[in-house]
Amino acid sequence: MAMTARMRRLTHDYQQIERDFKNHKNIVVTPLGIEPYEKYHVTYYVNGIYLDDTGKVNVLNTHEVEIILHAEYPTYKPICKIFTPIWHPNFREGQICIGDIWGAGESLTDIIINIGDMIQYKSWNSSSPLSADAARWALENKSLFPVGNVNLNISEYVNGSADVDITLDGEKNDNQSTVEKTQNNENNIVSVMQQTQSLETNESLVAQQKYVNNTSIEKEQSQIGNDIDFSESDFVGVTYVPSAQRMQQMSQQIRSGQAGGGQINLKVVLEKGLAWGAIGAIVGFIFSELLGQNCESFVANVLGHPFLSQVYKLAPNYDFSSTVSSGLETAVSNALEYDFHNSLELMLDAMIQITRVGTGVWSALFASMVGLFMGIGEGVYYGSKENAKKYALIGFAISLVIGFISGDIAQLMYSKLQSSSSGELFRALIRGLGWSIMGAGVGTAIGLIKFDVKRFAFCLIGGGWGAFIGGFMFDFICKVFPSDVVSRLFGILVTGLLIGIGVGLLEQFAKAAWLKVTRGEFEGKEFLVFNGLTSVGSTGKNSIVLFKDKLVAPHHFDINLEGSKYVLIDCGSPMGTIVNGKRVDRVMLKNGDTISIGNTMLLFNTK
Repeated sequence: MAMTARMRRLTHDYQQIERDFKNHKNIVVTPLGIEPYEKYHVTYYVNGIYLDDTGKVNVLNTHEVEIILHAEYPTYKPICKIFTPIWHPNFREGQICIGDIWGAGESLTDIIINIGDMIQYKSWNSSSPLSADAARWALENKSLFPVGNVNLNISEYVNGSADVDITLDGEKNDNQSTVEKTQNNENNIVSVMQQTQSLETNESLVAQQKYVNNTSIEKEQSQIGNDIDFSESDFVGVTYVPSAQRMQQMSQQIRSGQAGGGQINLKVVLEKGLAWGAIGAIVGFIFSELLGQNCESFVANVLGHPFLSQVYKLAPNYDFSSTVSSGLETAVSNALEYDFHNSLELMLDAMIQITRVGTGVWSALFASMVGLFMGIGEGVYYGSKENAKKYALIGFAISLVIGFISGDIAQLMYSKLQSSSSGELFRALIRGLGWSIMGAGVGTAIGLIKFDVKRFAFCLIGGGWGAFIGGFMFDFICKVFPSDVVSRLFGILVTGLLIGIGVGLLEQFAKAAWLKVTRGEFEGKEFLVFNGLTSVGSTGKNSIVLFKDKLVAPHHFDINLEGSKYVLIDCGSPMGTIVNGKRVDRVMLKNGDTISIGNTMLLFNTK
């Protein structure tokens, strides 16, 4: 049978391990199963640290690791597990994160050496940890590291002639045969694995430590030869407050008024409203400038006045009181004759209609871009690309329709109410009222993304008053800047910013319940808990997406509003949902409750 590329790789790995670790003093590698070996048990005789059940940091000098070369290896990294307790940013509940040291071209020897360096705290990554608690603790106690300084590089051992056998009981036996050594190692390994596999969650760590304390390995730890010889006395006074205890303390502080924050989160207003409103306004301005002079000409064509369309192409702002060129005069005569059968009244009515529709098109373009990007911002804030697309479509479609209607109404109001004697203030007021309808349309779109009556009302009002202020200021802004393009850009940008601020700010007033991330990749972020069902998980199908936390399940838990009570329901997540330090399947949430999933901690808040 021809060997596959994977089988050749497995064979090469075994041959290299046999050669590299034959005489290693601090690492014993034992293949398990049959050739080509897909599983290895590795024993490290180096210093590491672990937490006991009281939160005290202790030293451990022997560590048992299993490496599984699964069916997708070496395309994907091997599965690495540790059976002995350890306190390290890149280890958690038996899992070992080797993502930062893995590459398809990396040899198994390199992986084994690197894990040994990680155990000694010669290597660790706090920026993308598997255990955020350990990472935080490690950053606060850098002075203690490394806890071991054994050079595990295989070059020190590969050329040695003496057989050095370190069995699991820590005793050397030069006369023991290779077969006996391997058999003893395998028997001891099976014993360790049987002990560890019968234990679960936090109780397993305590039980595993008791097992290690009862073995003869620990009795011989002083002979292992770590260059940095840490003992328990070096960690006197060094403790870690467990997550459950911290969560309970935080919950008590919040309920007693000692912790928590204000109801208005300006960071959320910036990220969800102001920034995306500004981006939408700028994009809308670019499109409106590209459409520019062709807008009314295009509308005239659509409304069935092709000759009048030529008039607008020659003079976009044409009126009968202006001096015209011979070419424009001919175009006007043709339009009057062919489009309106020499009826000046019909032509004037058509021009009024074209102006209204043109204003509606411009307003629709501007509003749709603001709605589009604020919808994108809503999805991005909640961590979901899928929702960003859906929210963008909702924002675009609703804002486009209401934007057109508002522009048409605004122009109608402007033409009806404005007269030659109208003052600047009155004209600004009329423009502001017209634009407020457009802003209310954008607010409506955002409110409909996740419908809640109170939130919808506040978003509508926020968009309306933001656009009103922008419209009211527009003429005054245009007077400050000599360039028409600059003045329009500034006026539109201010309007977009104000719509974003209005929607974001008043949404904060509308919120009844929300989750604030107090630990993890999204620390500081706030997520609204909506009426009905709010789902939390790592995939884009959820209302709140914690995609950066690898330990969060695809659909981790739901919060459901039942009557006036918010109920958390775990969705069968592998690592479970911890509320105030206790694992729960279903629990009624109260203000100040702390929820822990994976490496993320959330604080539940209500008004």
